[in-house]
Amino acid sequence: MNDDASLLHAFATKRDEAAFRQLVGQRIGFVYAVALRRLNDPHLAQEATQSVFIALARKAARVAQNPSVMGWLHRCCCYETHNLMRAQINRAAREQEAHQRGTTTAPSPSGHRWEEIETVLDDALSELAEPDRSAILARYFSNQSFAEIGTASGRTENAARMRVERALSKLREQLQRRGFDSTAAVLAGLLPSSASALVPSGLSTTIADAALSTVGTTSLLAVFVATMSTTKITATLAAVAGLGIIGYQIHQTNVLAGELGSLRAEHARATETVRALENQIRELKTAPASTTAVGTATAATATTAVAAKAEPVEVPGITRQAPPGWFKNGNNTKGYDVGVDQTQPWGGMPSAYVKSNDLSTAEGFGGMMQVTAADVYRGQRVRLSGWMKTQDVQDEGAHLWLRVDGKGRGNILAFDNMRNRAPKGTTDWQEYSIVLDVPRDAEAINYGMFLAGRGQIWVNALTVTAVGAETPITNPQSLPKPPNAPVNLGFNPDSTPKT
Repeated sequence: MNDDASLLHAFATKRDEAAFRQLVGQRIGFVYAVALRRLNDPHLAQEATQSVFIALARKAARVAQNPSVMGWLHRCCCYETHNLMRAQINRAAREQEAHQRGTTTAPSPSGHRWEEIETVLDDALSELAEPDRSAILARYFSNQSFAEIGTASGRTENAARMRVERALSKLREQLQRRGFDSTAAVLAGLLPSSASALVPSGLSTTIADAALSTVGTTSLLAVFVATMSTTKITATLAAVAGLGIIGYQIHQTNVLAGELGSLRAEHARATETVRALENQIRELKTAPASTTAVGTATAATATTAVAAKAEPVEVPGITRQAPPGWFKNGNNTKGYDVGVDQTQPWGGMPSAYVKSNDLSTAEGFGGMMQVTAADVYRGQRVRLSGWMKTQDVQDEGAHLWLRVDGKGRGNILAFDNMRNRAPKGTTDWQEYSIVLDVPRDAEAINYGMFLAGRGQIWVNALTVTAVGAETPITNPQSLPKPPNAPVNLGFNPDSTPKT
């Protein structure tokens, strides 16, 4: 992933539209998540997101000098959503007055859910000083290491760590003033789940086009005005009005396209879930015998790869359910517990865990996964990396995995699950990586972690990033080339097929 400021500088100085589109692709999930939290309306959130990137395109030169482009995007999104919220509040007040007679709502006596905290999260972030807000966004919303934060701010890694910890403490105080109490460790573990949101299909392209078109129109008008005399300006007002009508039509088209994209996104999410379940069954059917010995009954249980059901917390600091954005999967989901473990942190953040229970078997596996659109990564080489710790892991071992899917049922374009290099036994924190190419016809990227057999694993600091061609892929033999012509049509048992 390229630096935000570098991409924006390239656009501001060279009018590099490709750089601007890449920046939109990298940060649209963050901006859309902020807008969606504050507005709670996908259509209004799309409108606010488009306004933010239009403003970014127009102010590119100035924003590129900002210490944190991400911080500017957050402030701008809060401003745009505030304008939209005022209109919504006025309308809601009128509707509430008409329906409120005899109706009251009592506050919940129990603790607050994270969805409730998210409604005031951005207001609390806005109250922080710029250096503190930038530190929070860099660490928990952009997944930067302390070393990267230190380099960007001219500090040592340890100084950056202290800055982030102080900023997190101040954010916690801001949330307490708003009636939401939480420990710093819990807050650090929950913030990354708010870093991004699933962007409706096609929204990134639509918004980039809209922003670039407004900059182009503005620049053209500026050239006209600079070269016209007063009388010529008067004579061309009709032409300018025509351009305004065209601009309005472009805006209306983009709004309608955004609404259509939202409907398509709902359908796409359901399709991706079905595709993930079908691919799990396909993998089990084509896996080695050691992982499929349970036969047909095991393959059938692959359809249980659904969102983990909430279970009561039995141990302080351990949540026994998949965190937001993740869902439980495997061929024996009942044989494994998944969740978040605050007692096994890494880098100051809680860890995800997978643990076998009494229902697990040597041949079974279970874990957590995500599915995301491949739009941002098409035509690039992608690396999934993360830190993993194991305890008493037996059988097939502990795994990270990454799979690239194309269009159509069961169309797997690339796959690696560390089958030949999975750690076993008891190991301390170590970093593991998977690198695969994402073809231009890719539709979805699936990734996660699983435990094959018995034991327990912890995973932390997962990242999915684009890397250069100099980084070798980790599973070059995952998709063998098919033969160029039919072979052994006579079924000769001694024949060696030639490709």
